[in-house]
Amino acid sequence: MGHAYSYRCDHCGFTESFNQGHGFLVHSQPVGDYLKQRTRIFHYKTHNLLRKMAQASDNLHLKAGFQIYKCPHCKTLYDKIEVTVFDDEAVVHKSEFRCRDCKTRLKLTNIHRLKRAICPRCRQRTFHRDYAQHELWDS
Repeated sequence: MGHAYSYRCDHCGFTESFNQGHGFLVHSQPVGDYLKQRTRIFHYKTHNLLRKMAQASDNLHLKAGFQIYKCPHCKTLYDKIEVTVFDDEAVVHKSEFRCRDCKTRLKLTNIHRLKRAICPRCRQRTFHRDYAQHELWDS
């Protein structure tokens, strides 16, 4: 289950949707099951890392979901697929992301409390949540 949040810039009119949750093809599963799928869901570097890790251990399980991150420097929002890999109960890998502009490590944000952000197009602090465009989905 997940949510889609829509943001709109009051200054330039730019709109963007951000997903949070799991569903569609993004969900928890054994790494071996993910690698047997024909569709590559994750970034190619993550996919290659999962393949390499699976060669070393056949007991890996991944937890994946859409998450919304914010750059602490630029204040820009990002929609990412976070992947955490477990070997039994120990975390052996967790996705990390960087801002495309300043390369600062992105921080997970609480989208429910975030009212405004920096517009990725015009760079004004007029990018706000459009409550009329909130969507839910069920996997």
